[in-house]
Amino acid sequence: MGDNAALEKALNARAGRILLVDDHPRSASRLVEALSRTHDTFVERDPQAALMKLADHNFDLLVVSLSLAGSDGLRLCSQVRSLDRTRHLPIIILVEPGDEARLLRGLDMGVNDYLMRPIDRHEMLARIKTQIKRKRFSDYLRNKLEESVELAITDPLTGLHNRRYMETHMRTLVDDAIRSGRPLSILVSDIDHFKSVNDTHGHDGGDMVLKEFSARMKRNTRGIDLACRLGGEEFLIIMPETDLARAYQVGERLRAMVAADPFQIAPDVKIRVTASVGLATLESPDDTPETIFKRADNALYAAKRRGRNRVAADAA
Repeated sequence: MGDNAALEKALNARAGRILLVDDHPRSASRLVEALSRTHDTFVERDPQAALMKLADHNFDLLVVSLSLAGSDGLRLCSQVRSLDRTRHLPIIILVEPGDEARLLRGLDMGVNDYLMRPIDRHEMLARIKTQIKRKRFSDYLRNKLEESVELAITDPLTGLHNRRYMETHMRTLVDDAIRSGRPLSILVSDIDHFKSVNDTHGHDGGDMVLKEFSARMKRNTRGIDLACRLGGEEFLIIMPETDLARAYQVGERLRAMVAADPFQIAPDVKIRVTASVGLATLESPDDTPETIFKRADNALYAAKRRGRNRVAADAA
């Protein structure tokens, strides 16, 4: 679905989910009767019960009466505005004539709109429609922003972090290791003879290999490790608090995991794939991300020269 179609669908969705907080039975039933013709409407008498419902379910709009008998409706509005989950939820308050002071307090704390009693049904429906439409538009914009941020740091094919993200964070991790005196190692891996996979099975087959390789790589990394796709068939893992001996074990496990089982690249096609691995570790306070990466890259080429499907550690 294109961007415009997705936006149009979001804005024109008919029914909104509305939570009404009103403890006056006759007033609440009149409002529900008017709203339920076009919206899914839920009523809560108690503001704390309403807050729990808002935390557990998605709503498009909160309507709060400021004439609650035993509670302060403005306090509920303030709580809704302060919680992450409900911060952007539109709020309409229902105000008695002569209660302009509380109306102003509500507007100051970020209430979106108000209706003065006695409430005109058509005006209420129009204002509610406006608020729901605005919420759906802002939700759409927020989702688009989150997607663009995700794309900026993630390789879309494999779901691993991309080179740009790696370069930013590798510098921080190296600086932290130098400052704390703790070890840090990096692993660079390259799929052997990947060009022949593409030549024989096409780019779709090559993409399936890259995806499956990445999945096996993820299974081989700890929470503190940072796994990235550098580009093409080359991958990298940054391993904080890991010396070269431990990094060698990780590299060997990854190599064996890749070689052990065939890769499914089509419903009836499986192929054998191997990978070469190069390792390097932080050696001195003068090291930089570039110098460590260069040593790991040299080790990778050594593994290739020695026949591929093996692990080589930098021996500087």
